[in-house]
Amino acid sequence: MYRGTLHDGREVAVRRIMDRQSSFLQEEFRTELEILPRLQHKHIVRLLGSCVTARKDQQQKKKRLLSWWRKEPKEPEWLTVYEYMENNTLFHHLHPDQGSTELSPVTVSWKTRIDVLLGVSRAIEHMHCHANPPIIHWNIKPANILFDASWVPRLSGFGSSVVWDMASEESGMTCTVTGTIGYIDPEYMTTRHVKPTNDVYSLGIMMLEVVTGRKVIEKDDQGDILPLTSFAVPIVEAGNIRGLLDTRPVPEPTPGQLRALENVARTARCCVKEKGKDRPAIPDIVANLETALELFCKDEPSSVHESPEHDTNVVFPSLPASPEITLAEVQVVGGHEKCTSDPGGSSSNFIDGTQHLKITNSI
Repeated sequence: MYRGTLHDGREVAVRRIMDRQSSFLQEEFRTELEILPRLQHKHIVRLLGSCVTARKDQQQKKKRLLSWWRKEPKEPEWLTVYEYMENNTLFHHLHPDQGSTELSPVTVSWKTRIDVLLGVSRAIEHMHCHANPPIIHWNIKPANILFDASWVPRLSGFGSSVVWDMASEESGMTCTVTGTIGYIDPEYMTTRHVKPTNDVYSLGIMMLEVVTGRKVIEKDDQGDILPLTSFAVPIVEAGNIRGLLDTRPVPEPTPGQLRALENVARTARCCVKEKGKDRPAIPDIVANLETALELFCKDEPSSVHESPEHDTNVVFPSLPASPEITLAEVQVVGGHEKCTSDPGGSSSNFIDGTQHLKITNSI
């Protein structure tokens, strides 16, 4: 990954894939080019453009593909250009390097943590309910949640995403997809059917990770592997919310804020139920998190918060450094029509044109 600047001053992140690298990475490149231009949402990272260089034997046919100031590549390369996210990933803030003293809103603020989960759930709702056809992300995890300069969370990592065939809703699509251990829906491992409930499961795991501050897989005192669900689910079901919470956020939550965090934990528990049919739909998850954020902010001293426009009844299912390089031409891509019931979605027209991009250093 590289950090660069467009001629209009915008900072961007550039992913560079060389021809000698795995075909899997090249397939991720093609998937992101297919998926991301369809998704324009406040909480989804924006693809600004892409570039594919020609092989050496093809360069005579495409003499102007590369600018005069850049050396011709010895092999083909694939480059994608994204908005630059200044404040790293959710994983970085939840699990900083040992000995790190870095503080961030994610580290010390429960309000920020709930707001992050709400933003991500709205992005998934946009993909499942408002994209046409619907998109299944299939790799929801903290490492794919980026923060911009204003600490707005953005969902990224669409290289494993799948366009969902709604006609196969009952049986599910059968296909081989990749994911990250600990976040993969166990129902998929049995059926090999890809469904929106797969994203709901991964979101539930991430919610537990945000609430507890624990990694998705850890070792216990005896050195045995302890999945996050084995630790968190019994505590949620027992109603011992204080025994579940990460101790880093300050100040300690009030009784009213504890109820809000319990709502988040119970929603997460419902999301990680064994069978997809028993998990809540993503609009219900969004509504629950909106309610939790509203309850939390009501108990926050001197806070001003707009109440979300929804029914405040919470709905739960029953519980049991690099050398400088320069790109020649980057095709700019544009948007997706906004659905009026989709907060955070945007409406824009496709833009055709090119921009010169100078990449100054690696990320």
